[in-house]
Amino acid sequence: MSQFLKILLIALVVVFALKFSGCNEQPSQIAINLLPDTSQIKGISSLDTQLITSQRVFQADFPLFNYGAVLLGKSKGITAAVITSFAFIPDTLSHLKIEDIENLKLTLFPHRYALGDSNSGYFGFDIYRVNRRWAKDTTTYDSLFVIPANYYDPIPVASWSGKIVLKDSLETVTLDLSKELIIEWLKTENVFIPDSGKEIKRIIPNYGLILVPHQQCNVIHRFYGNSPTADFSSLIKVDYRDGSDSLRELNLVSGVDMTFLDTPMPDTSYIVMQNGANYWTELGFDLSMVPQFSGIHKAQLTLHFVPELSYRGNIKLDTTVIEANYFIKDYLNPIFQFTGSNAQNINAFFFPSFTSAVQYWNRTTGKGSLVIMPHTINNQARQLDRYVFYGLNHPDVSKRPSLKVIYSTNPSMFE
Repeated sequence: MSQFLKILLIALVVVFALKFSGCNEQPSQIAINLLPDTSQIKGISSLDTQLITSQRVFQADFPLFNYGAVLLGKSKGITAAVITSFAFIPDTLSHLKIEDIENLKLTLFPHRYALGDSNSGYFGFDIYRVNRRWAKDTTTYDSLFVIPANYYDPIPVASWSGKIVLKDSLETVTLDLSKELIIEWLKTENVFIPDSGKEIKRIIPNYGLILVPHQQCNVIHRFYGNSPTADFSSLIKVDYRDGSDSLRELNLVSGVDMTFLDTPMPDTSYIVMQNGANYWTELGFDLSMVPQFSGIHKAQLTLHFVPELSYRGNIKLDTTVIEANYFIKDYLNPIFQFTGSNAQNINAFFFPSFTSAVQYWNRTTGKGSLVIMPHTINNQARQLDRYVFYGLNHPDVSKRPSLKVIYSTNPSMFE
């Protein structure tokens, strides 16, 4: 093809392109809202607008009951006591006497988590027989330790003190119990059953043991406890002689384990999240200035960490994950659940997006709240680490919690 024909072909293409690009037909009704000049991208920040309006530190109703671990000891102003009750006690050994019992030993299985100086600190506890009924929803640390004590006997059935070396393979804690204890637990009574019209023999209910740390204790250790999926928990081994004088063995495993905590109330001028004690903080948000039915593209929250008011146990991770959740009726089942971490900055916890919650609020009043709380049951029930963040009224504005929201509006919605 000659040079002239090439130039002519290019010219014709340009003419046709100009002709069709000048079409005056209006876009369809479906496409009109997609035109660039009908949407406006906007941003709003707590640095110039009061978007975070309130903070409330509260202690969640979260009994540490049968979560596979118990906490025992004292550290950081916290006292942790444990009640453990043993299951599957047979009703066929009520005839045994103290002289028939050769050995009665309790074995506890430590976990590697500890709060306090486990190397040079002191750890010790007493064990008492619980003598009245208790309940996970109504019995509290304060009710357990009223003076005079009325939940447990005044004289311990055993005591232990020593160091638990937190190595890969941990040694168990084993101690002798009073033989009178198992004789009491094996006693039976006859109970009338109205449906059958007969009496049956059953074990007289016992309410377990309470483990109480010594006053001078300054370490909290974690031990394995019962849960629906527990592989093992506290164990009582009974060696006894019965009938033929042959030595026999009875093993009782814990069926109920609960930790009771006495934890000092944190400074509520800060945003506080504490594992185990379950101090959580609810942040209130007001985004009513964002037009209703806007498109929320991004909502990001940053909390600034206060290291000197925070503490962690011996299991330290480079990155810590926490949650910010939206609840409606209670604090059990979040409607929206978000995670944040300090992966980008060790002293700032960043939630990259809780867009769905803001979109939900924008459809109604534009207001809502998020609860800052521990991530997963392992943190909620099996640790005592405390994380403190600067609050809404901190003098340094740059350290207050910050929120950024990017949204778009469609003017045709408001015509």
